[in-house]
Amino acid sequence: MKLLEYKQFNNSEEERSLNKKKVAVAIIILLIMLFIAIMITAYISSPKVRNFMDKYILFKNVNENDLAYINIETDKDIYTYAFYNYVVVLDNHKLTLYNSSGDKVEDFDVNISSPIFAAQDDYLVVAEKNQQKIYLIKDKKIVWDKEVDGEISRVNVNSNGYVSVIVSGTSYKSVITTYSESGSEVLKTYLSNTLAVDVDISKDNKYLSFCEMDLSGTLIKSNVKTISIDKARQEPENAIIYTYEIPSNTLVTNLEYHEKDTLLCLCDNEIYLLKDGKLESITSINQEKIAFCGIQLNKSYFKVSEDVNGINNQSSNLEIYNTTNNKSYTYTINGIAKEVYGKDDVIAANLGSEVYFINEMGWLIKKYSSSQEIRGIVISNNIAGIIYRNKIEFLGL
Repeated sequence: MKLLEYKQFNNSEEERSLNKKKVAVAIIILLIMLFIAIMITAYISSPKVRNFMDKYILFKNVNENDLAYINIETDKDIYTYAFYNYVVVLDNHKLTLYNSSGDKVEDFDVNISSPIFAAQDDYLVVAEKNQQKIYLIKDKKIVWDKEVDGEISRVNVNSNGYVSVIVSGTSYKSVITTYSESGSEVLKTYLSNTLAVDVDISKDNKYLSFCEMDLSGTLIKSNVKTISIDKARQEPENAIIYTYEIPSNTLVTNLEYHEKDTLLCLCDNEIYLLKDGKLESITSINQEKIAFCGIQLNKSYFKVSEDVNGINNQSSNLEIYNTTNNKSYTYTINGIAKEVYGKDDVIAANLGSEVYFINEMGWLIKKYSSSQEIRGIVISNNIAGIIYRNKIEFLGL
């Protein structure tokens, strides 16, 4: 009987000890979660806390010479671009792909000396400017190459590998040819009296939109037309489903499809949203206040304005507007941006000896600092190339 009582007493003590451990673990977990919540709130709400954490905890600051690089010859015509996981270098008809470690991944012999690039996800199009040669590359392989009729002025590719090419120099003022990912011709669009300025294909391959410009009159007239690719195959005469009239004397510079087939049109003084046959101005570009703007992101457009209060108090305000959820984000950069690039989910602001890499949510990805002047930046979602007079550095994003 005493032995039974002892065992019961011992089990009770063990249960109480186990319960205390469970409570202690639960308290520790709650404290950790509370600490994380406080840090996230502070990171979001306080620029000073955010800058401190970016630098000392998240280690987002990187410096020149900390990265892998390749040397380049200063007296050569070398062209650089970025797509997917690679920085692309074209030198003497050799197209070379480098990863973020600076390793050569692949190279191709291409019949191109003055390139036009376009990329989306793991597809890259490279064509010879004002000539006929064009290549489509997927990841590390050439999928197809062609020689087209006419002189290539612009190329475009979507995330599925559909390619559109604008050519001039034929009996038409412009011809737009669209190819599938396998290189087969999908459709041809002929413009007899207008010039094609830009073209883009929706992410689901359903629509092709192009901007045409009429320069025959005293005023510049521009239209954006949307073609149903399915209808173009079956009923070519009814393929154009929408025509958007851009205000007269407006210079269209870029068309870009975002998610959910949202089409943006960047002009010299306005950004328009084009959807379901309706043209809507979504932002005005005041040239006195807006230094840079762009629409070549996955689901956003951006504007950069400058705030100058003396030599020692200068900043650039990057405003990002999401076209999917209509939210906006602001990131303030200490200094005046000399160049701003946008691609995929990344915006790069080059201040000369510093570069800020910011995502579409307005968060800092990396801050790069240099002791010398940076000549240029190329970016994709995953990699950036920092271009100097005599070298290219590689930064993983």
